[in-house]
Amino acid sequence: MPAAASSRQPGAPLRFRRAEADWLLAEERAWLSAQLAARPARPWLWLAPPASMPRDWPLPPPRGVLLCAQGDGYTGTVRCSASLPLANECLGDVVLQHPGRDAGALLAECERVLVEGGRLWLFTLNPWSPYRWRTAGDLPVVAPGKWLQRLRTLGLQLDAPHYIGPCWRMGHAGAAARIAPLRASCVWVAEKRGLAPVAPLPVAWRGGAAPAA
Repeated sequence: MPAAASSRQPGAPLRFRRAEADWLLAEERAWLSAQLAARPARPWLWLAPPASMPRDWPLPPPRGVLLCAQGDGYTGTVRCSASLPLANECLGDVVLQHPGRDAGALLAECERVLVEGGRLWLFTLNPWSPYRWRTAGDLPVVAPGKWLQRLRTLGLQLDAPHYIGPCWRMGHAGAAARIAPLRASCVWVAEKRGLAPVAPLPVAWRGGAAPAA
């Protein structure tokens, strides 16, 4: 008896195909689109999870590259392996949505292609959010401390995390008791900053205070 036909992409994992995961990815795209609109017009790279690229996404402009994880590489605007075919320091923004638990090499690639002053937008599932119970393992869960350690090891400067998704209320309190850190998704914004050169001291200052004029 022949196997039943499937509309799913051959070889694509089942995760990121449930309605809950699709909703969260759509919320992240809407939030980040507004953030990138306020950024300078620099080339960018968007790395989406496996089998999560919606059909209604418009093609990226000439300065953007949209890739979706597939097997050991990526497909989308171009097809490539895990090593990104991009020059060093050529992108202003890199978006990384829900990478796997073993993402150390991928984070290093993202840091390599960022220009000085460029930003890495890392989306992860919030491990403290009740929302993770609804994903049923669709999205990888990694402790925040591991992401922080990886990003700081690469020399990236971190801002305070952002949270995306519905707020949860504690008891019957009002809006002031809403707990933002319990939202479904956590966004880490890391900036690549170079070391500022230190100019030599003036000759008159090397022996102490400069003489009065």
